[in-house]
Amino acid sequence: MKKRRDYLNSLMTAALGDRRMMRVIIMASVLMSSAATFAQTSRPLVGAIRWDAWTGGGVTEQVERTLGPKKYHGRLPWFAEVIDDETVKIDGGRQVVMDQEIEFAAYAGLDYWAFLIYPEGNSMSVALKQYLQSKNRKQLRFCLIMHSTLEAENDQWHKERDRAITLLKEPGYQTVLDGRPLVFAFVGGEFPFARFSEFLTAAREAGSNPYCVYMGWNPASDFKKVAKKGFDAVSAYAKDGNQPRFADLARAVEQSYWHNATKSQIPYIPLVTTGWDKRPRKDNPVSWEKGHGYHRQDVFPSRATPAEISAHLKNALSLVQKHPRICQANAVIVYAWNEYDEGGWLSPSRGADGTPDISRLDAVRQILKDSEVQQ
Repeated sequence: MKKRRDYLNSLMTAALGDRRMMRVIIMASVLMSSAATFAQTSRPLVGAIRWDAWTGGGVTEQVERTLGPKKYHGRLPWFAEVIDDETVKIDGGRQVVMDQEIEFAAYAGLDYWAFLIYPEGNSMSVALKQYLQSKNRKQLRFCLIMHSTLEAENDQWHKERDRAITLLKEPGYQTVLDGRPLVFAFVGGEFPFARFSEFLTAAREAGSNPYCVYMGWNPASDFKKVAKKGFDAVSAYAKDGNQPRFADLARAVEQSYWHNATKSQIPYIPLVTTGWDKRPRKDNPVSWEKGHGYHRQDVFPSRATPAEISAHLKNALSLVQKHPRICQANAVIVYAWNEYDEGGWLSPSRGADGTPDISRLDAVRQILKDSEVQQ
């Protein structure tokens, strides 16, 4: 494994220019020769959340500031460029970056990405558009997290609702339970249940029957609140933490989320966390999180090791297999693919030598491969 990883890392480098990007592309055939074994799976589906702040615009400018200090360069996206000890450049808005991201996810054995969906003209929608037009999209399925689009301006709402319904019918959309499109929903404030109900009604009239999953903070009380509002199950987007170790955060997820759901016997898709360290945003606050309590927080969980992430994922797969009635969708959701400055990611980060660090992908891949063998 180490010899193979060293070989891959020798071929990979951050996407800073055409010549260096070519070195990243070269390794794609090597990765995918291994990834092909995951084309069909009997284990639970494994997806990861995409928060696409890295493709340009005002949000990208803010995360360049949060990750600008040298102490945070170790969690930069693999395609980022370090200018100096206080300045970075993040340009993920290129098709070649998305094409390679799909290769990375498929290599790890992921089944799908869950895209937070924003209005079509928003810079946060660039990545979804690039995924849909990627030559590699058949290697990885996708689904939606109904998010900012639910809060679109009144004159945009019906257009955004219809766009989301059209996406449900895209080739490669992730389905569960014999063909139901998987749809998550998450907003930071008061949930717009009326709009979600309108979306769901229109989707059904268009011939879709989405499996709808509410992302909240307490499975039992969340399901009680949403069960009669069109939701089939509950899950979570993330788990905050005021613990010093990642192991404590993972344990909190398993106890306060997983055990809560199984004890209450409610339909559930388990969350798998990869971390929660928002110190970059504490140091350089972002506009969309003014007043959040973590700005007064002094302790954050330590950076997860690849082995810790894979062990936590293994526990989630076991949970799904042991509780098929509760985990009826036969799926888990990982926080996250690319929440770099918030502290949760699977996508390669920028290594100290400028090449992508794929150690988390290697760890996930091994767990998913082992899970296949055990079926």
